[in-house]
Amino acid sequence: MSRWRRVVRRELARYNEETGWRVVELQELYDQMLPVLREEFPDNHNRAAKLRQVLQQLGERGELEFVDHAGTYRILDLGDGAEPTAEADSGAPDWTYEAREYETTVGARSLPAAFRDAVLSRYGAQCPVSGVDHERLLDVAHVLPWSDHEALRTAPGNVLALDKTHHAAFDADLYTLDEDYRLRVSPAFETNSDLLERTLLERAGDRVNAADDLLDTEYLRRRNESLDWW
Repeated sequence: MSRWRRVVRRELARYNEETGWRVVELQELYDQMLPVLREEFPDNHNRAAKLRQVLQQLGERGELEFVDHAGTYRILDLGDGAEPTAEADSGAPDWTYEAREYETTVGARSLPAAFRDAVLSRYGAQCPVSGVDHERLLDVAHVLPWSDHEALRTAPGNVLALDKTHHAAFDADLYTLDEDYRLRVSPAFETNSDLLERTLLERAGDRVNAADDLLDTEYLRRRNESLDWW
């Protein structure tokens, strides 16, 4: 195994351990990892390009997942030599990693800002249910609940962009999407809101504006089977 790959694995594992997140954007890796690589490989003067090459290799080996083409990565199962302290005795630099986060509307949750940006980009910065397209009014919503599925909190197939009102309604199980991406509304849902009547009740059975490969239909199936009205 190349020393470059071993060091990058180690630093990715350290990032995951110290921030608690598996999602990181390329610019964050440049900002936080290049000083480490400068000390580890002082004779290499093209470290950014080499880092990108190693990340590509890890992606091909199934150790990283490319969340989007803008340079956002999700750390999966890193291979041998990924323990953050594996080279502690070799004089490896002791850096501290920090992840930029943002607060979601529902339940005071925090997610990596890079992941939010990637999810919004995948959905064209628009809620597929309501059409709201103002970035500050959009959230990352989870198909399988945040609290019960920690490993899926940053899984691209388990999240979608929703505006804040429809995010809250989704988490309250007032509506869902079936495996064909069609809106299904709880029979007990009643509202005097023109917005909710127009975007949910009148659109029940309509297919939302989202590409077929954005959500994992298995997650949708599991979510829907847990609904008491399904």
